[in-house]
Amino acid sequence: MKAIVGLTSLALYLTFMSCAGSNVLTKSIHADPYLKSITSNPDYEVQILYTHVDRKNKRFKTYSYHVDETKYFYPASTVKMPVAILSLQKINDLNSQGIELTKDDIMMTAAINERLTPAFKDTTTANNKPNIGRYIEKIFAISDNDAYNRLFEWLGQDYINGQLISKNIFHGSVINHRLSIPNLTSEENRQSNEIRFFRDDKILYEQASFAASQDWKHHADFAQKGLGYYNSNDSLIMKPFDFSRKNFYTIRDMEATLQRIIFPEYFPEKQRFNLTDSNYDFLKKCMSSLPRDDHFLKNEMYHDSYVKFLMYGNMKTEIPQNIKIYNKVGDAYGYLIDCAYIEDTDADIGFFLTAVIHVNADKIYNDNKYEYDETGLPFLAKLGQTIYKYELEISKKTEKLIKNPFQN
Repeated sequence: MKAIVGLTSLALYLTFMSCAGSNVLTKSIHADPYLKSITSNPDYEVQILYTHVDRKNKRFKTYSYHVDETKYFYPASTVKMPVAILSLQKINDLNSQGIELTKDDIMMTAAINERLTPAFKDTTTANNKPNIGRYIEKIFAISDNDAYNRLFEWLGQDYINGQLISKNIFHGSVINHRLSIPNLTSEENRQSNEIRFFRDDKILYEQASFAASQDWKHHADFAQKGLGYYNSNDSLIMKPFDFSRKNFYTIRDMEATLQRIIFPEYFPEKQRFNLTDSNYDFLKKCMSSLPRDDHFLKNEMYHDSYVKFLMYGNMKTEIPQNIKIYNKVGDAYGYLIDCAYIEDTDADIGFFLTAVIHVNADKIYNDNKYEYDETGLPFLAKLGQTIYKYELEISKKTEKLIKNPFQN
């Protein structure tokens, strides 16, 4: 065992166990022919991190499988998680300076040029106006890209990366671009739009346009991917796709982010986010809510599993009330990722599980031919079910357990 986080004042500590070769995670995977067949194929680029939570003794034990923090994979929408968290922290930072601002105040974004769009309306709020709280809700409920882009602009690259590095979360990870806005240059992604906050028709706070002070770029290996890709003109270019200027977010850094929300007290104060108790409650509510829980989304065609890949994949069944999944998923360029804390309130168990799989059989990017439904989602579902089953088996409260719903 190697302790990597110091004792808190309450003598709680976080211990990580990274086991090579035969460990709990490896044994569980190799015991299942389906999981073994997927993970043994290097084309799938599988990486898995599993953390058992010993809540009685307030300890974590983490097991890894094929985790390589130097090897590039595209993190897709998982980067929205730290951006959502830091958006609340920045409000608290401003409050401490005497600037009165809340997550529910109207947030208006004015474009500084035709490439960076404005945001004056949000039809999913009661007043049809955008606000930070609603952007965060949409990030976790349906992984909304525009919501992320607005918060990315609110924070800026320097604040995002600088804060995550200072809290010992980022170790090589970088967040440096907006999502689903084609052909923005690195320089354009360094720019932020003008933002104003209003309450009762009065301006509370104005943030002028600014640019990041440095060029945030990852240095991961193997960032040239595949055989070819379709460009913005829908032309096939037969050379590897270049991810060197894209976001990068390792699964260890993902889990470290989530752990600071679920168990902030396990970390030294300087490694925690600057959040209030109500901030934590709000984030956990957003992370665990389902589309049917959202007033504006409950009538839309979103299944419970829409952003809950682990355990449920592409299932259409309802997730039972005793299962709570606090997570953030991502899917793009054939990469499927889920970083989750999974809790069974009836069984009194909880564990972290983070995994990435790459499903792009033809090795062509931007052709919309990815095996998400055929391979990716079933794999993540089975992986989650397997670790959940293991957690049930080792629980000391077996007499209270309900039958594993994933067993035949």
